[in-house]
Amino acid sequence: CGIQFQRPEKLSLRLAFETFNRIHPAMFAQMLVMRLFRKHGVLTQVCGNNFMVLKAAPPLVVTEAEIVTFVEAVERVIEEVHSSSAFWNEALGLVRRTANV
Repeated sequence: CGIQFQRPEKLSLRLAFETFNRIHPAMFAQMLVMRLFRKHGVLTQVCGNNFMVLKAAPPLVVTEAEIVTFVEAVERVIEEVHSSSAFWNEALGLVRRTANV
């Protein structure tokens, strides 16, 4: 089960996305994974062979409430990507820590 993302069409988002994509192709998806886990307690992964896919591995038995929680968490994080610089600033902070800048 996964969600495939596309490169942003909006210029300001595309510039940020392409910048981080040059640092590492999985950077965008990894930021989604981190944000989903830290803010919403939702565990996901980056797909190993397609960095534009966010993988979910739900248990074999899942309740409707758990599905709703997952969907709402993904929606909130995607809203942050589109409407807040906080998501991209967090990604920049990760790059700085990695590069020891």
